[in-house]
Amino acid sequence: MEIDVSISALIPSYLGTRQVGCGTATLRGRSSCENEKLLGSVVVGRTTLWEDVGWVVFAKSVAPNAGTSPMKFIFPRFRTETWTVQPAPHLLVLDNIECQKSVGDQDSKAQMPPDSRRWFGMLIKNRRIVSANEHSSSAAPNPKHITSPSQQLDDPASLIPPKSVLDELVDLYFRLIHDGPHTLFHEPTFVSNLASNLVPPGLVFAVIALAARFSTNEYFHDNPQGYATKYAAAALELLQKEMVRPSLETVQGYILISQHLGGEGDAKAKHICTGLARLHCQSLRLWETEGLSLLDQELRRRTYLSVVITGKWSSADMSVAPVRAEYPPENLLLLDEEDFLALRLKLPRHGIWAQMAKTIDLFREILDVIIRLGTGGPLATQIGEVNRLADRLDRWEYELPRVLKYSSENFEYFQGIGFGKTFLAMHIGYHHYRQLLYFPFLDPRNDDPLAFECKKHAMMVSEIASRGGELVYYIIGHILVVSSSVHLHTLLLGGGDVDKARIYLLSNFDILMRLKKYWPVIDSAVGRLRSFQNHCRVSPLKSFLLDDWMWKFLMEQSAVLGEERGSKNAAREPLVNDEDMSNDALVESALSWLLD
Repeated sequence: MEIDVSISALIPSYLGTRQVGCGTATLRGRSSCENEKLLGSVVVGRTTLWEDVGWVVFAKSVAPNAGTSPMKFIFPRFRTETWTVQPAPHLLVLDNIECQKSVGDQDSKAQMPPDSRRWFGMLIKNRRIVSANEHSSSAAPNPKHITSPSQQLDDPASLIPPKSVLDELVDLYFRLIHDGPHTLFHEPTFVSNLASNLVPPGLVFAVIALAARFSTNEYFHDNPQGYATKYAAAALELLQKEMVRPSLETVQGYILISQHLGGEGDAKAKHICTGLARLHCQSLRLWETEGLSLLDQELRRRTYLSVVITGKWSSADMSVAPVRAEYPPENLLLLDEEDFLALRLKLPRHGIWAQMAKTIDLFREILDVIIRLGTGGPLATQIGEVNRLADRLDRWEYELPRVLKYSSENFEYFQGIGFGKTFLAMHIGYHHYRQLLYFPFLDPRNDDPLAFECKKHAMMVSEIASRGGELVYYIIGHILVVSSSVHLHTLLLGGGDVDKARIYLLSNFDILMRLKKYWPVIDSAVGRLRSFQNHCRVSPLKSFLLDDWMWKFLMEQSAVLGEERGSKNAAREPLVNDEDMSNDALVESALSWLLD
């Protein structure tokens, strides 16, 4: 049964509440059941693009045989033509919604902002209002509970998952990601602001884009990676609207999205987002904190530090020399982790991030050495620089507070207060810098004792990565590939502890297989390792020469070097760990297992 409903629309101006246009339109629809009355009101859903919540008020009940009855739609200030409804229990199902005549007049149009003018001549188009308990295939999906990440939705806010799922994702983010590759938030404040709807939606999407891949919640229909991609796209869409309006939140959002893109293997897009984070950071001068509250000071300093760290890794991935920081990161007065969590103003004693800040410039200088050697510079010309950087790393490790030295006891302490992964991130970074610094000396033609130093630190990388599954962000995969190539040197060319190298290589492969489930870029990393192994077979004496191919192998986390990987759909056999296998056969078996 079809009925006509006449609607009056009142559309206030951006500049005040003065009405600038009204008119009537006809909605042609059908009742969901005979003699059902339309009662109550409908709330227009809050969207990320609106300043206010809108209300749609039905002035009168509508009976199927009552003919036309007026209803009033009141819209507050708005920015786009997109709106959604959250229906009351008893509603009409409206189809083929058409505008009977334009709303407003030509004079009114001139007073309306451009986005508002789109409403003239089109009140609502191709929308349906459905019963809240409607589950038929013809019903439009509730935008708060989408069924597929591939749905094309007009409003990014409709992608926000239900509160229970959102809370789970935020918990996953802080448990698995935050304070590993970056430090951006004060967790209690972020969670409180989220509950009060004070976190910008673009930032919410960026957070859950990193976290969703780790979720096993049935809400994601066994496709959390698809939802992560959709959340990242929504975050980028909203961040683009703020591209020329920098804020602390836009800096944080761009950092998060850059790390999502890095995990996807999109190095160029990652580098662009990293650059935008830095530009916003520069315009805000985040390193300047005088006169701010303790919380605001610490958030600005930590976000600035994260911009610098992310920029260094992104430059390496693009094979370009990192730029110097605007303000020396080591001069940031960061609180110790437990004091920051409790917002206690105390003199720094053993802050992990404060110690990591001291090594960032060393990383830049190590990359400079690798670039010079990889582009034709003779090793002999860099020996002095290598020794100087090694001395600085020695001094950094020597000056670490006792509680920050690498040991099981210290790891358990920081794990107990929620900073285990931060402790491990600091140490795996240090040993990665060392394995990079000494890698050129693995060339068998050099026969240099520094090759053993490289192997020692590569084993420490494997040892730290195996600690309790704490480190699960994608850069760990790249660090382990470099470590594995050093273990390959021991297994295939000799020198060093062969038994330990074998154990650590298998441990690396096991971790890479776990990371592969979450980060598509790990496929490229393992593919590089396969290509490297093939080079070792063909020409072992030249395989560790730091040529153009090799320095990209060491620096670029997203590079695709060598042959394509095999089909993902092939059945995977278990990793073979037969002690009687030759080292070469073991490596071949393990890489085949990883690449299938």
